[in-house]
Amino acid sequence: MSSSPTSSNAQAIHPSELIPQEWVVSRQSIQSGGLTVSHLFEEPSDLAAPALTHHVLSLNLGHHNSRQVTRIGRQEYDGPLPPGTFFLAAADDTPCHWVWESVDETIAFAVDPLHLQTVAAENGYVAPERLELKHVLFGMDPQMEMLAKQYHAEMQQEGLGGRLYCESLGNLFLLHLLRNYCHQPPKFRRYATGLGDKRLKRVLAYIDAHLPENIGLQELAVVADLSQCHFSEMFKQSLGVPPYRYVLLQRIERAKRYLQQGNLPINEIALLCGFADQSHLTKHFKKSVGMTPRAFRQR
Repeated sequence: MSSSPTSSNAQAIHPSELIPQEWVVSRQSIQSGGLTVSHLFEEPSDLAAPALTHHVLSLNLGHHNSRQVTRIGRQEYDGPLPPGTFFLAAADDTPCHWVWESVDETIAFAVDPLHLQTVAAENGYVAPERLELKHVLFGMDPQMEMLAKQYHAEMQQEGLGGRLYCESLGNLFLLHLLRNYCHQPPKFRRYATGLGDKRLKRVLAYIDAHLPENIGLQELAVVADLSQCHFSEMFKQSLGVPPYRYVLLQRIERAKRYLQQGNLPINEIALLCGFADQSHLTKHFKKSVGMTPRAFRQR
C-alpha cells in the first residue's frame, strides 16, 4: 500500500464526508449531537484522510475480513480483521489510510472531541481540554463489542427502545472510551449515595406524567439538576435499575392496568403507554410477563 498524500495544512475531514453515503444502512444519533453511531456496509476499497475532526472507532460486526491495512501516522497494521475487532483513530492532525479486501459490515462511532471533554469534566477529569485518546490499529474489547451489538440490535427493529435507551448506551460507550483509551486514564468521582428523596420523587413524578412520550435522558437529568452521567449512576444506586429499564417496567405495569380495566384495543394501549406500536409492546410484555398482552387480558 502506498502512503496517502497529506500536507501539514491539510483540512481535517468529518467522518460523514469520509464514508460514502451509499454505504450507510442506518444511523442512530444521540440527542446531544456529540456521538453518532452508524451501521455500515463497505465494499472492498480504500479511504484516506489527512486528519479527522472527530474520534472514530469502527468495529467489525459480522464477517472475517481476510486482509485490512490500517495506517495511522507511521504506525501500520496489515492482516486479518476478525469479527469483534476494531480500530480507533483519534481526532488530531495524524493522517489515516485504510485498505480492505472484502465486504465489511461495521458499527462506526464518531465522537465530537468537545463532547467527550464535557463528559470527562462532568465526571471529575482534571484538565479535560488536554485529554488525548490513543490510536488503536487493532483492538479486541468484549465490552466495546457488546455495546456495538446492542446498537446494531436497536437499528434492526422498527420500534427503537427510544431516546432514553440509546442515550444510556452512549454514556456507557463514552465512559468506557475515557477509562480505557486515554493516554492518561482519568480518575472518576464515585458517589456513595443515590438521588435522595426529593430528587427521586421529582424524577419519578416526571416519568409518570410523561410516560406516553419519548422520554430522554437529558430531560430526566434536568429534572434532577444533574449531568446525564451523574444522573444515570445515582438513579441506579437509588432504584437498582438504570433509568431506561425503570421506564420500560413502568410502561409494562401501566399496560397491565389498561388490559385489566377495559376493552381498549391493544394497539391503543401500546401508544398510551409509550410504546412505538403493538408489536413493540408485545415483544417487551412477553419478555417481562411471560405471555402476550392478549393472553394476559384473557386469563
